[in-house]
Amino acid sequence: MDEPSVTPITAPKLDDAGHLTYLGNDGRFYRVLDRLEIDQDASQRVSDVLQATGPLFDQIEALCHDWISRVAEGAMERDEAVAMLLSTLESVLHADDEESGGHGPLR
Repeated sequence: MDEPSVTPITAPKLDDAGHLTYLGNDGRFYRVLDRLEIDQDASQRVSDVLQATGPLFDQIEALCHDWISRVAEGAMERDEAVAMLLSTLESVLHADDEESGGHGPLR
């Protein structure tokens, strides 16, 4: 049986132990990455970028919620709308990654 999806309510953060985490809507912390294999300077750069992009992440999240609510009003169930959005984003971002040679923004 699939576990219910958890919506992040905070932007991802790099914690003191080097784990990339976010707070879910259920009040629990989730790890995105177990441990970044980077030195202290690189760790600080990653942390700074994540903190600086928090407002952008919040905008993306709000837009996603808006899109889901509009689509779920009559076209499909909410879970179907979420699945469609996530699979579309994954496909688009994966295609962008392949076109750029597989390098993400954090290197």
